[in-house]
Amino acid sequence: MRFTMLSAALLISSLAAFAGDLPAAHTPVDDTARAAALKSWKISLAPLVGSQALDAASSYGMRELNPLLASPNGGFEGKATAIKLGVTGAMVGVEYLVIRKYPRSAGVISKLNWTTGIVTTGFAIHNFAIK
Repeated sequence: MRFTMLSAALLISSLAAFAGDLPAAHTPVDDTARAAALKSWKISLAPLVGSQALDAASSYGMRELNPLLASPNGGFEGKATAIKLGVTGAMVGVEYLVIRKYPRSAGVISKLNWTTGIVTTGFAIHNFAIK
């Protein structure tokens, strides 16, 4: 419970910290800033995907509380891993489409990816600790 509260507090503080980074609708963005934001987004994909894979590896074989991911015997197995990584891949695809349409959103999405990676890595560390 304490870990969940700490993770929620970290997520809320991260969202509050970069809420001011949202671009105004009327401000022009030069090409160098756009390229830097796109590069930042591409780099942020590594911790996002890595943390999801680490969480799946740490959960494998353990009891799963999420009924969408749980196997018939209640464990986290291959089906759950495929669903987890498939959703992550779909999320990256949606991010790509959003950034292609709205390039100024790359900075905010990059920070969300880093925050998600940090929180999910915390869950994986917790799983390894209780395994």
